[in-house]
This record gives sequence, structure tokens and C-alpha cells, in this order.
Amino acid sequence: MNILFIVKEVDYLDPLGLMTISAVARQQGHQASLCILNREDVFRKITEYKPRIIAYSASTGEHKYYFQINDRIKAGHKDIFTIMGGPHTTFFPFSIRECSLDAVCIGEGEEAFTELLTRMEQGKDIRNIPNILLQGEEQHPELHPINQDLDSLPFPDRELIYRNTEMSAFPLKSFMASRGCPYSCTYCFNHAFRKIYKNETDFLRRHSVDYMIEEILQVKKKYNLQFIKFYDDIFIMKVDPWLEEFVEKYRKKVGLPFHVLMRANLVHEDMVKKLKEAGCHSISISIESADDRLRNEVLKRNMTGEQMLNAFHLCKKYGIHTFANNILGLPTSTI
Repeated sequence: MNILFIVKEVDYLDPLGLMTISAVARQQGHQASLCILNREDVFRKITEYKPRIIAYSASTGEHKYYFQINDRIKAGHKDIFTIMGGPHTTFFPFSIRECSLDAVCIGEGEEAFTELLTRMEQGKDIRNIPNILLQGEEQHPELHPINQDLDSLPFPDRELIYRNTEMSAFPLKSFMASRGCPYSCTYCFNHAFRKIYKNETDFLRRHSVDYMIEEILQVKKKYNLQFIKFYDDIFIMKVDPWLEEFVEKYRKKVGLPFHVLMRANLVHEDMVKKLKEAGCHSISISIESADDRLRNEVLKRNMTGEQMLNAFHLCKKYGIHTFANNILGLPTSTI
């Protein structure tokens, strides 16, 4: 079947979720194409490509834009099945009642989307697919268990994005070595995500080092790649065998500078030394608020000012550049 993924624009951050969904669809033998709304006429694309399915991924806020586009598409193409996944439908699945989508996907969608494609291709009933809520249904669907074997997934389909954009030539590209975070910062999605998957216990999962190295090498061979940004919520929790293996293999086989996201209370000298040895160029460390009450009582960050200062000083000691994330205008904060 022909699947058309629709995005509003390209912002030079690899949409790894969408790329992975496209990859599992291609793995099943389906065709996938992309329409970038601020670059091309979606109705001409639909006429030329003749998709059986149109898929969106949206966070809250931008979902309204896609709802409007979908209304226009469905007005002229009622036979095209339209579905949305991503953060908005994960946390607000019954927003499907506000639009003309045929279905929404909740949570991690690789298994759900492949099952949907299989049933549609075979002409079978598409009701009662875990993670999939159909238009008109009243009950929240059951969910597939979260994937504990990330290496079972194909590499993200970067060609979907790169072949029609400047991103193939852009020297910085994004990767994710893991999924999940054990912390419950109030402004983040992770605590709400764990409630959706309330029967799951192991949310923090990682690709093997070999999987990550091979993915990077394949991208490096085919596209311009000079700098890597790992988008894991927390790249590494501690110095462990995974990090030891990563340092050795990454340095020898990849050898490119990279950026990671870290949490200050986890940063210690042995970890910083290992990251520097691997080629870490820069680290983002969230402060969010320098006020202890706001940071720990409102945001539930549960870390001290001393821990944050130590993390930044250690990075400076080993020549790793730092970025500090901060939130302005927090509830109860003052000028």
C-alpha cells in the first residue's frame, strides 16, 4: 500500500519517530512518501501518489493545524484512511472526536501500525487493534507492551526525509540510543507516559552498542555527517559495561564529535572522563530554575545547586562545552 506521511515543515531535527514508523512499513513491503506542507501542494501530491493511508505525527498545539488539513483532505478523498500518532494523541486520544481522522495511535506505535497495515491489506476487520482508537469508538484501547528489544526495530527511514530536503547535506544528524526516563519532573511527559503504561515496569531501554554504531556508520557512508546529536532524555545513567563498550567502539569506528543530554545529579568525574574519551564535544544540562523551591518543590527535579555546579565544573575541567536549559515564567515565580 502507498502511505503518505504529512509534515508541516522541516526544522533540521530528524523526526526519528516518524522515520521509524516509515521503516517498519517499508519492512512489510509497503511504499512510503512524504509531503511537506510549506513546500508543496498536498492535493497535487495525493493525486499523483494515490495514497491508501495518510499519517501524521503531532504534539499538542500543532495538532490543530493537521486537524484542519485533514478536514480538507477528507472532504475530497473520503476513501483515504487517515491516522495521527505522536504526543498529542497519546495523551488526548479522544480528541479524535474533534476532527475527521479515521484513527489515532496511542503510545509507541510500531507494532500497532504494522498490524493495522496488515489487516487493511488483507481486508480484515481493523477494530480492537491495541494502541489504535477508531473514530466513533468510546473505550480506550488496550496497549501493546512497550518494546523491550529496541534492536528488533529497523533503522529509521532517513531517506524519507533526506531525499526531498536539504537535510541530507546538513552536517548534524540526530540519533537515539535509548528510550525512557525514570524521573518524574512535572513539566515533562515521562510521568504521564508511565501512567498510560501502568502495568509496565522497565521503561528505560537501550539499543546495543553494535546496533548504534552500525546505524551511524550507514548514515555516515550515505550522507554528510560531521556531528552527532544523541536525543536520549538521559544519554547515560552511570558508568557501566554499555558505556565502556560504547567509548571503545565509537572512538575507533565513528570518531565524530557528539552532543548528549545529561542530568546534573548523575554526572561525576569518571563519567565525564569516559564521554570525553569517546569524543563528546558538548552536553546539555537542565537547570530549569536556580531557585531551590521552584526547582525541587514545583518542578520535582530533586537535585541541589551544588550538584549542578559540580556537573558544569567537571565538564569545563575536561574541555566539554555546556548548554544550560532554563524555564522562565514558572508558576509562583517572580521577576
